Amino acid sequence: MTVLALAFALGVAAAPAPGGADARFQAANAAYLAGDFAAAAAGYEALVADGYDGADLHLDLGNARMRLGRRGLAAASYERALRADPGDADARANLALARADDVDRVVGASGSSLPARVAARIGDGAAAALFAIAWAALWLALAVRRRAPARARGALAAGAVVAACATVASGALLARKVADARTPAAVVVSAATPVREGPEEALRPAFELHEGTRVQVLEVRGEAARIRLENGLEGWMRTGDLEVI
Repeated sequence: MTVLALAFALGVAAAPAPGGADARFQAANAAYLAGDFAAAAAGYEALVADGYDGADLHLDLGNARMRLGRRGLAAASYERALRADPGDADARANLALARADDVDRVVGASGSSLPARVAARIGDGAAAALFAIAWAALWLALAVRRRAPARARGALAAGAVVAACATVASGALLARKVADARTPAAVVVSAATPVREGPEEALRPAFELHEGTRVQVLEVRGEAARIRLENGLEGWMRTGDLEVI
């Protein structure tokens, strides 16, 4: 908790935003350190809106949002920081702190599977690179084996088998990443929002979700989104009550 408290006390990361946005990033940092968390959040949000990305930027935005009591939005920022850098320990610890006050406890959720946990720890670029390296190694081993002397073919065949296994595993990881991109995750950012059985607002709510709850977005129709909880329960809610990660 001491490390986490220090992370919130400092609030800002050392690395600046890229290019000409450096001065704006530093101004937002200065506002945070001066205690003007609203100005800091506005500065970071403007950089995100302009297309700048990165774990440090999203981490700092999450810290400013937490200071403002916007726990759901903070959780979304920490999730984005982890997507940019799955190994960011500060973002992971701060996300756990933001989630500690979640009202919703999803009954029947089985928890993340091992493939899901592995995928969450590896970035999109790294997953693509792993597949490309394994695929190239497989074909290189096969090509070299055809021209190698007989005494070396056994070792090259074993290498090809290892490369084939790595290709299958990294291909499955890449497929998981593609599937996740098609059904993006989102965080509930309103204090409470009704979930209905259809997109029509005239329908009576089936249940209610609260700030910080993580969902998958399956479909969007106008101002309504069909969402799925970790236990498989589905429903429709307002898109304005969600922040897509």
